[in-house]
Amino acid sequence: MHIIELAFLIHVSLFLDAGDSAKVVVKVNGVAINAKDVEFAASQQGIAPDERIGAEPKLIERLIERQLVRSFLASRKIEPSADELQFQIAKAEELIRKRGDDPAKLLDKIGYTPQRLKSELGLTLAWQVYVRQTATQKQFQTYFDEHKRELDGTRLRASQIFLKLPQPANETDLAGKKEKLADVRKEIVARKLTFADAAKKYSEAPTRDQGGDVGLFGFRGKLPPAVSQAAFAMKVDEISEPVVSPLGVHLIHVTELHPGEFSLEDVRPVIAERLSQQFWNETVEQQRATARIERAKE
Repeated sequence: MHIIELAFLIHVSLFLDAGDSAKVVVKVNGVAINAKDVEFAASQQGIAPDERIGAEPKLIERLIERQLVRSFLASRKIEPSADELQFQIAKAEELIRKRGDDPAKLLDKIGYTPQRLKSELGLTLAWQVYVRQTATQKQFQTYFDEHKRELDGTRLRASQIFLKLPQPANETDLAGKKEKLADVRKEIVARKLTFADAAKKYSEAPTRDQGGDVGLFGFRGKLPPAVSQAAFAMKVDEISEPVVSPLGVHLIHVTELHPGEFSLEDVRPVIAERLSQQFWNETVEQQRATARIERAKE
């Protein structure tokens, strides 16, 4: 839990009464997760009050994950640096004082004992310790090699044929657009028309007048993630199968590749973050297999 998350928790305390906040929603290996924790998670993610009922299942699952990881780290006797943890606690207490509150009284009001505060603030710090201990140079190198284009600054040039989907779209709409682009792809592969001519004829994107050319782009930013991921997995002059994005359905033709120059060391922090998420997901899956998760009855 970062300091900004504590600010959300303080806000939650203003409208959660003691009875509601203490209501247990689930127990993970005997450790209770209550309504206060769920409300805090919703506030942290900026979920509007009228959307919280629908979002609650995912929020609870995230809280279960955190408890599973917390127990896993404890079983490995992995703890955060005492100095770093104390620094974070001091920052939290200072934040509370700046709001005109007494740290001990406010934390007691929202059910956060000093030990609970340490547990929440220490989870992220302890996880970082675990990742540093676990991630090997070989894993960094393998990840870099497998994702080199998206990490080293490579840029592609591509063209697309784009078909819009109605909003909201149903399965029939999606299937129809994918089938149409699959047929267009067959025409191009059979050399009945060029990709540029097909784009001018079929595409519903503004780039159709340029034969679908979207120019140079990196892995992030210019195109929807699904389109970038598909393009960066392709060879020059290859034509993709229909690719679905939130905007519609795309047919992609990679026309140029400009290799990047970033090394593994240049992007080590990015890889560390991705490996951290990979380790987290693997740890949660392993811990769930043997965990006792008891959900509150309605």
